[in-house]
Amino acid sequence: MLEFEHIVQVNDPGNSDFVVLTRDQLWQGLVLRARNPEKFNRSLQCQSETPEGNEFIRTIEAGGASFCERVILYPQEKICTRTLADQDQINAQSTTCIEEPEEGYLFVRFTYKRDLDSRDDRVDVGEHLKSAYVQIDRVAIAMIRLLTESEMFDQSIN
Repeated sequence: MLEFEHIVQVNDPGNSDFVVLTRDQLWQGLVLRARNPEKFNRSLQCQSETPEGNEFIRTIEAGGASFCERVILYPQEKICTRTLADQDQINAQSTTCIEEPEEGYLFVRFTYKRDLDSRDDRVDVGEHLKSAYVQIDRVAIAMIRLLTESEMFDQSIN
C-alpha cells in the first residue's frame, strides 16, 4: 500500500513574480482538472457522467489501464476521489485540499493512498509513483495559474 502526500504552494503575496490567485480561481481550476483530467495530462482519456449534486463518476484510461472512480466535490475546500469497490481494479483514493494558513497564502495538499503492484524487485514502484504524482500536480497548478492569468477558464471548460 502506498500512502503519500505533498503540498504545492500556490500564492506567496511577498513574491511579485506570480499573480496571486483567489481561492475561487484555484477552486475553479481544481474542479476543471477533476472533471477533465485529460486537459491536464494528454496521455489520459476520460469519460464523466453528468454530476449529481457534488458527485460524479468518471472512467479514466491511461495506456492499457482503465479505472472507474467516484469524485466528490466539497466546494471551495477539497475534492475526494475513490475507485469503485465493485469494479475489478486497484483500490485507490486521493484528496486535493485547499489550505490557507494565513489570508492570501494558498496551498494545495495532495494526498494519495493506493494498492501497489510491485512485481519487479529491481524497481521501487512506490518511489516512481510519488515522483510522478508530485510532477503532475505541480504542472496542474502551473496550468491553473496560466489559465487564470490568460483568462482562458471559459474556453478550457468547453
